Amino acid sequence: VVMAEEEPTEERPPLPAPVVVEYDPVTGVPAEFNEYLPKDSDEYKRWKASQEGPEALEKLSLKEGGEIEKKLPGGKKSKSSKPHVVLETKDRQRNKSVTSVAGLEGFGIKLSDAAKVLGKKFACGASVVKTPSQTEQIEMQGDFLDDIPDVLRKNFGKSHGLGKEDIFYIGPGKKKINFYEDD
Repeated sequence: VVMAEEEPTEERPPLPAPVVVEYDPVTGVPAEFNEYLPKDSDEYKRWKASQEGPEALEKLSLKEGGEIEKKLPGGKKSKSSKPHVVLETKDRQRNKSVTSVAGLEGFGIKLSDAAKVLGKKFACGASVVKTPSQTEQIEMQGDFLDDIPDVLRKNFGKSHGLGKEDIFYIGPGKKKINFYEDD
């Protein structure tokens, strides 16, 4: 192996050290950008409140009663409502029907697990589908409106806090009615 003679090299200036950027823990952006955030963004409001003190930050996130309030257009406020399960049966071609179950994710139930349980229990096709409003629900082939609430409460009631008052169905005239209203 023959090595080439080393040619004289010019000295290169040393590379500059990398800049360490500190991100603000409240907003998640570099601290020098906080003042340029949009004034109506949640991050800006949290940053302003954190400068005023910890009690201002608590006022911003929680209102009385511990319920989170959401601002709607026009300055109106909407309290977050308790989650509920909504069942609906739709007719398809001829005498075929589809039963949909929405709202299970509000109780921390994985939709894929619930679809698997329901599909096995009723021996039908059950799948998780996205609705036009970008939420997910379970659709099952067949009309199981009368039996689903009992199966849901048996499998997910105690572990996820799903009770009789949380299960509704879409009745005549697209009206939401509590399933166990007669009990």
